[in-house]
Amino acid sequence: MMNSSFYSRILGNPRFKDIRFIQYLYIFICILISCKVAFLESCDNYDCFKASWFHLIQNLDLYQPYPLEYHTEYNYSPLFALMMGAFAYLPNWLGIICWNMVHALSFLMAIKLLPLPEKDKKFLLWFCLIEFITAAENVQTNASVVACMLLMFIFQQKGKSGYASFFFVFGVLFKIYILTAGVFFLCYSRKIPFVLKSLGWILLLFFLPLCVISFDQLLILYQNWFARLQVQSLRQSLSLLGIFELFAIPGFKKEWLMLLGTICMLLVLLKKEAYSDLRFRMMYMGGILMFTVLFNPGVESPTYIIAVAGAALWYISSSRKAWQGWLMVFVFIFTCLSPTELFPRFIRNQYLVPYRIKAIPCIIVWLFCIIDLYRWGPLPKKAILQE
Repeated sequence: MMNSSFYSRILGNPRFKDIRFIQYLYIFICILISCKVAFLESCDNYDCFKASWFHLIQNLDLYQPYPLEYHTEYNYSPLFALMMGAFAYLPNWLGIICWNMVHALSFLMAIKLLPLPEKDKKFLLWFCLIEFITAAENVQTNASVVACMLLMFIFQQKGKSGYASFFFVFGVLFKIYILTAGVFFLCYSRKIPFVLKSLGWILLLFFLPLCVISFDQLLILYQNWFARLQVQSLRQSLSLLGIFELFAIPGFKKEWLMLLGTICMLLVLLKKEAYSDLRFRMMYMGGILMFTVLFNPGVESPTYIIAVAGAALWYISSSRKAWQGWLMVFVFIFTCLSPTELFPRFIRNQYLVPYRIKAIPCIIVWLFCIIDLYRWGPLPKKAILQE
């Protein structure tokens, strides 16, 4: 039987503390999972993404079902379909590897650029790894969603409104719920340049599909996209809204809950004296990431890399008391690990999935995050994040 010294040698290996090792691990896992999906499984999501390019250039409606090609629904913008032209002509196995690699590298770049000590970046990467695997197995885009939101935040902190506005506009046209990150604009010092440059990016990116389709067709596609988003919001959601639907009070609408959450996030911004504190801004960014998932009416399991990254930012920016550490363990077990084979299938099917258990730890962390933001005060100097 292996003794504890074996585990201490493994866990104490300097490689596990080397951020480059963690980055290479992400890339290796990304390639491994992509090969598994490409050669051993069917990939309906990627088939849908790839087909969107061909439907676009053939002037077809992107949002109609095409059961002979795929069985999922296309919920992305015309710009997304245009971008898929870079992958559409590749063999499926190579396209899936390249597609997942784009999201992995985007996520790694965003974490690298965060104004955090290296030890906190390593914590973020390790903590989000399981959720990254979940997103990659489903060939989903959510790692890039996190990247766009973080990069907008990062470049705002650097005063580079051009880059910040690009990642905001591109992100919204990539995945509409990145729009929630726009609230950070309210505590950004360079508001006018950000707005003007955002308008410029909107004009460019919104109309970029005109390279391959007509103006009238583009307008029809955008109208159909917005209609699709309305339909998507009616499905069962793995979020606070989904839990609310299980125990709904007669006459109480989920839109009221969304409004309540939005008000909670906005009222925090009344603490203008806190804007200069990086710890406050980082915690608020974590709250936005969690809010984006928890108050979203169309959330699936692979989306949770967004919320888990937000929970990690809250912990990094908190006072890191023992109970907060145990709360992160709770998140890791019941949010990150609950969809995996570590939980028996009958437990997942009878309890974890029907009762939206995956969402509950992040809901609790979001509530503590809001409380911490309202009660914000300077920490001892040794605990404050470095600019």
